[in-house]
Amino acid sequence: MALLAGPGTGQSESRPLDKLLAELRNSAWDKSAPRAAHATGFEPLDEVLDGGLFPQNLTLVGGQPGVGKTIATLQWATHMAAQGAFVAYACYEHDEAALLTRVLLQEIGAVARPIDSTRLPALRAAVREWAEGTRSFAELMAEGLLVGAALERISAFAEQLVLFRANGRETGIDQLEELLGEMPDGPKVLFVDYLQKVPTTGIGTDMGLKVTQVAEGLKELALNTGVAVVAVVTSDHAGLTERRLRMHHLRGSAGLAYESDVVIMLNEKARATSKVHLAFSPTRADAFKGQTVFSIEKNRSGPARLDLEFTKDFTHYRFEPIGGFVAEKLVDETLFLE
Repeated sequence: MALLAGPGTGQSESRPLDKLLAELRNSAWDKSAPRAAHATGFEPLDEVLDGGLFPQNLTLVGGQPGVGKTIATLQWATHMAAQGAFVAYACYEHDEAALLTRVLLQEIGAVARPIDSTRLPALRAAVREWAEGTRSFAELMAEGLLVGAALERISAFAEQLVLFRANGRETGIDQLEELLGEMPDGPKVLFVDYLQKVPTTGIGTDMGLKVTQVAEGLKELALNTGVAVVAVVTSDHAGLTERRLRMHHLRGSAGLAYESDVVIMLNEKARATSKVHLAFSPTRADAFKGQTVFSIEKNRSGPARLDLEFTKDFTHYRFEPIGGFVAEKLVDETLFLE
């Protein structure tokens, strides 16, 4: 008789299949780990992912520096918090004040109208001055209704979202689990920005072993706690020169490919599009500079090898959440498979 471990317990106890079936029949699953997907708020990404990112899954978001990995994941985090999940965003690159500034600018961008365009540069400057401590909160509020509207949106999910400054020397897997444990009971999502910064012990300087250990740890954390884990990942040195970054360009790609459930690679559309399109349509080529391709290179629960595109609004640290499927041919069509 096959033996199966129990769901969400974090223990290695094995049970006969008939006992597990009895638990299913009696609805004896751990209620602290709901199986509903956490929507990212990006369409058609959520449609392709069958609703979003699932509990107990490890999702990786990769790309070259500056392509928008932190922007996308922080935008997903605020959306998930607004939908009722408890979300922890652990960042090894920015402190809480910098992340809060990005969230506020993101929400200003979401509520701004075309008629507000002339005021936005001054408003963005005021937000940064407030974050730096050179402008008071009252002075920031005096900038107008856009600030108030953005703060009202933030207040709707403020109790659900934790912005955490992680430390590359001290914030390991155990500390991330403790962070989750301090949050209220309910559906939870953990964002790690970024995976290669999570410290390890007993590995030395071998980056491949380090990345594999961290990926294993994050996947175990997802399974044992019932949370959805999303980790930003970086490329190796060779990947920095590629026109289109793929999964095999990620630092420690072998371990990442094995442990992950979903892998989404971000690329600049102007770089990733075949030169045939760029040569014969210069107008469209200019438009491509304002778009980012989200390629789903791995998806254990659904379709993969799909390329989506979203328009940048990086002055407000956000993407326009309604995108589409890429119609043009992209360079390097061969995917790296497990």
